[in-house]
Amino acid sequence: MEHYTIAVIDDDKGNLKIAERILSLYGYRVVCLDCGEALLEYIKNNKPDLMLLDIHMTGINGFETLQKLKSNHEVRDIPVIILTSDGDPETETKALSAGAADFVAKPFVASVLLLRVKNTIELNRLQRDLKSEAKKLSASFIEEHRKNERLSMQVVQTLAGAVDAKDKYTNGHSTRVAEYSREIARSVGLSEKEQEKIYMMGLLHDVGKIGMPDYVINKPTKLTPEEYDIIKTHPLVGYDILKNISEMPQLAVAARWHHERYDGKGYPDGLTGEDIPMEVRIITVADAYDAMSSRRSYHEVFAQEYIRGELRNNMGTQFDPKFAQIMLDMIDEDTEYSMREDPDTYHVGDDGLTVEESQNAEKDLVFGFLSMLEAGGLDTAVGMKYCMNDTEFYAEMLTEFTGGSDDRIRHLEESVACGNIEQYRVYAHSLKSASKTVGAIEISENAGKLEEAAVNGDWKYITDNTPDIIAELRAVVGSILMSMSVYGLG
Repeated sequence: MEHYTIAVIDDDKGNLKIAERILSLYGYRVVCLDCGEALLEYIKNNKPDLMLLDIHMTGINGFETLQKLKSNHEVRDIPVIILTSDGDPETETKALSAGAADFVAKPFVASVLLLRVKNTIELNRLQRDLKSEAKKLSASFIEEHRKNERLSMQVVQTLAGAVDAKDKYTNGHSTRVAEYSREIARSVGLSEKEQEKIYMMGLLHDVGKIGMPDYVINKPTKLTPEEYDIIKTHPLVGYDILKNISEMPQLAVAARWHHERYDGKGYPDGLTGEDIPMEVRIITVADAYDAMSSRRSYHEVFAQEYIRGELRNNMGTQFDPKFAQIMLDMIDEDTEYSMREDPDTYHVGDDGLTVEESQNAEKDLVFGFLSMLEAGGLDTAVGMKYCMNDTEFYAEMLTEFTGGSDDRIRHLEESVACGNIEQYRVYAHSLKSASKTVGAIEISENAGKLEEAAVNGDWKYITDNTPDIIAELRAVVGSILMSMSVYGLG
């Protein structure tokens, strides 16, 4: 991976910290700046690959900063993603008109932030490449064709990454299915060109999941019949997404039919036997294998012997016998069980399931800590989501939140005392975002109401309700500090 530099500009320390954690974990160099003035000074000697810019800041705001960036010919082509917790479409329209490349909502959802950053950087890089290529008219047709093929693969891989980023339980699934499918195709004697085609089909077989609701696709418990009916529409959604790619019609075929069964009991069209295209019959076997050899919300990684039995028992019903047998041969050759999700993370237990190498005592500690936070008024499911389900990082963000609470209270009180409604709006906006990040939902909602009151010039509402939100903030901070002290995390 190329090491891209990303400048993050936000006057809230918590937002900077969580953005830096998310982005640095995935190899980006992150520069954190707390105001627009600091960014304008930074770019005098530095050229980041991307800028993440908050709108509501003290000093010059995000719109003013963006305008100055776009008037500077040395940095005007560096893409800018706007950070905001506003739900106002006018804000989005104004920023896009001013030259912003995209939006990311606060608090950050790690998968969404990473996907938007990755896509924006890749799009900008592709645009630069296209501009460069336009100047090289002497390139041969063959070389151009090869470049187009590479570009097509990059686009397919990026789209597959978007699918995996949406579904937190199937990270890397599309790539593994593509690799297993290509190996089956090689074993059956298909040409390298056919192998490459089936690899691309495997990458995008689940692209329809992009259109599935997050609450369904990431549900940690069993789906209801209604939710399962929603999930069963993803092959048709995928087909609709890919059907107009005339140069690669096979992509749409795999998306539509990868849940068909050899015995005709699959969906959406109930195809039977060899009416299902050969490539799809291969992908179906690879897809089922990866589902069993990867962790899901409803099961851990299954042992090889269990998977072998499932494939053998469903030959001729769910799977084409020929391709199921090739997959069985691949399993027999994989004596170290390396064909699975994160093979170094699990070991196989005596019960036939693989078990994560973590201690039950640690799980009990985490459960107790989160339960105590819940009792203190936090929605820890929300907080953990924004902290990538990393308990240690969640504890860091809670420390950041509690450590900055006195400053937040002082800023609100001083803004009221001096009658500065614009400053009050900025501080209420910051509290709204920071509170939601740690799961303090009630405070976040009340801060949003105070922000709206500031926008509308409603001083009475502000003066009447500011003492209440300060009391709420102090109470939640107190419960957080007690929980962290009890569990030795303070």
